[in-house]
Amino acid sequence: MELGEKPATWDSSYTAVADPTKQPQGIISVLENVLSDFEKMEAETKSQEEVDQKEYEESMKQNEIEKAGRTQEVEMKTAEKGRRVEKIASLSSQKKNTEGELEKTDQYLVDLKPACVDGDSTYEDRKAARTQEIEALQKSQQILLDAFKEKDVAAPEGKFLQVRRHVQ
Repeated sequence: MELGEKPATWDSSYTAVADPTKQPQGIISVLENVLSDFEKMEAETKSQEEVDQKEYEESMKQNEIEKAGRTQEVEMKTAEKGRRVEKIASLSSQKKNTEGELEKTDQYLVDLKPACVDGDSTYEDRKAARTQEIEALQKSQQILLDAFKEKDVAAPEGKFLQVRRHVQ
């Protein structure tokens, strides 16, 4: 159909196109085209669904592997946390004991300070007293050794203690 330069408004009736390739030849050809398009769309949809299903299954398999790895990691980290909490408790107990010992040692040093540092005598005085005591003990030991030596009974030498030997 050819329109002139100024087409008339739509007051003329419908006329079919003479070229069958441009316009369908009736409702049957329209339905056949729709059926063909539907079959094509159905085949594409099924194909796409199969591809999507394979992608879904692959994704689920990877997620299961990831989940198993993460679950194992959680178990390992939970066990490590338990070991560390136990070690912290042990070290805290050890620290408490050590602090107690340190406190006792500090108190002992405080208690020794008056006698050792601030005492009524100096180190030199205490050393001299010990030296005199050692000399006195050595003299008394020598006196005792001399007193028990065998002496001639007939000639006492004015010793305080005279020992006789009795033979049986």
